[in-house]
Parts: sequence; structure tokens; C-alpha cells
Amino acid sequence: MSQLSLAVIAKGLDLLLDEQMTGQARIASHLVAAAEEHGLSPSEIVTIFDTVIESTVLDELWVTDSEGSVYLTNVRGDDGNPINFKFTEDATAQPQASAFYPLLSASIDSDECITQAAQTREIDWDIYKYVGVSGIDKPRIVQVGNALAFEEQGLLNNSYASPVMTAALAAFGEAELLSSQYTSRVAEVRSVFDAVLSKQMVAQSGLIDAFLSVTETAGWSVAKTNQHLRRIAQSTPIAEIEIATTGGQVVLSSSTPYGKLRYPESLEAINVDVMDVVDHPTVSHPNQPSEKTVTVYSPGLARIVQITTNLNDNSLVSPRFKIPE
Repeated sequence: MSQLSLAVIAKGLDLLLDEQMTGQARIASHLVAAAEEHGLSPSEIVTIFDTVIESTVLDELWVTDSEGSVYLTNVRGDDGNPINFKFTEDATAQPQASAFYPLLSASIDSDECITQAAQTREIDWDIYKYVGVSGIDKPRIVQVGNALAFEEQGLLNNSYASPVMTAALAAFGEAELLSSQYTSRVAEVRSVFDAVLSKQMVAQSGLIDAFLSVTETAGWSVAKTNQHLRRIAQSTPIAEIEIATTGGQVVLSSSTPYGKLRYPESLEAINVDVMDVVDHPTVSHPNQPSEKTVTVYSPGLARIVQITTNLNDNSLVSPRFKIPE
């Protein structure tokens, strides 16, 4: 019977989150640039952050100025105000946050990215996973964060621990514990990974929706918006971003020329009265990367966001994944 070590599960989950959170951070960097170009205030931008985070699995957004001081974040203190925080290069003072400081010196054309394994953070010692990217309009850090919570401690005594717990254990260097445990519940693990991937892609869609709402209000041309969508796709695992009417007509795209909407039949299953998601199965094409697509409709916006991401074949969600012997 095929078995997976918990170490493989942990590394696979970390890689999956690295890729998907990179996409989220990259979209957020374009969102912030568009919002500030349009003249939105920090409080208005934070309100946009709040809306995205309330409807997706994304937990945190942190955006700095060119000196590393955070001035845009949904994270608030006990007084209800955004937390004051400044990134420094001092690893002694900031063992977790200082890793992202080099992004401040990145060129706005570089699309630099820094990923980090789940670990405790300085402000409250909770366990978080962060990914940060450079700014596209000026030097800055744009960071997204996801909380990784330990589940019941009893799982540690069994032959199987959840991928979330496993990732946390891996972050703390418990290699001996992980390598000594295996699970034969491979199908279940793959199902969990697929669900994680889908939710992360829905978070990307929410950020894309927010970006488009800003660009539409600002009166951006189709060409300018598509240019940003192409840059997002070129600098992330995202293979394609298609924006379509509820009738399936593609009106914005990261592709040149426009492709057709994948899975147009999925529009028949969407409930236009609520935020709705159609989760398409992973597919594998000859001589091409495996891929996953989600189709998302947001009420009130009268548009479909369809995102397709390329899958690393070392990931459990890829149809080409093979269990290491």
C-alpha cells in the first residue's frame, strides 16, 4: 500500500502555499498601485482589504512605504486602529519580519518575491506563514499572511496529522518526528490539498475583483488593465486570468490574443444572487503543465473571474504526482 511521509506532506503544503500566496501578494501590489494612482486614501484602501479578507481565506495584508513602515493593513490592535509596525533588517530584533526587508531595495520592474515557512511572528507569537513581494510603483513591501493553527494535540499520537499541523511542525524543525510518521490515507490528503488550492485561488479572484473595481472607477483603458493582468500572470504560477460577462464573453484577459473562457458550461451552474464558485477538477495535458481552474462570480459586479494556475508536478494536487519510494 502506498504511503506518504508527513515530511512530504509538509513540504508539499508549504510549496503549494508559497505559489498561491505569491499570486495573492502580486495582485495586491497591483491593487495598491492602482488605488493610490486613483487617489484613494489609506482608509479607503484598507476598507477594500477588509472586504476581500471577509469573503476569502486570506487573513492579512501588510503594505509599507519606501522606508518599511506599514501604513496599509487590515490587522488592528485592541483599540481598533491598524497596528503600527516597521520592518527592519535587524534579524536579532525581528527574526521573522526582517527576512522581507531586502524587498525595499528591489527595482519596481523586478517582481521580487520572498517566501517564508510558517513560524512565530514578533507581534504576538502566533504561527503565521508569510509571502512578500516588491512594489510595482515604488519601493515597498507587499505582504500576505495566513494563520496556521495547531489542531487537537491528540493527532500527534496517531499515524496521521493534518497538513496544517504538519506544516507548523516542519517550520519548527521537527524533522525526526515527521520522517518517522506515515499515512496511507493518500486520497484524503490529496483532497485536502485540492480544497486548500481552490480556496487560495478564490482569494486571488477576490483581489482581482477589487483591482478591477478600482481600475474601472479610475477609467483605465482595456489595454492598460490587460497589461497589468499579463504582468501578474507572468510573475506568478497563474497561467491565465480571464474576465467575462455572465454570458461568457471575455472582456479582459492576461492572454494575447484573448482566449475563450474555459469551461463555459460552468456559467449555467452559477447562482448570480450570491458569491459563487465553480471548482473545476485538475487536468493534465500532454507536454504541458497540469492545471487547475476556478470560476468565481461576485454579486453586484456582473462579471466572472476565471483563474487557471499551473501545477508543480511535485505537488500532491498534480495528476502527475508520484509518491516517493
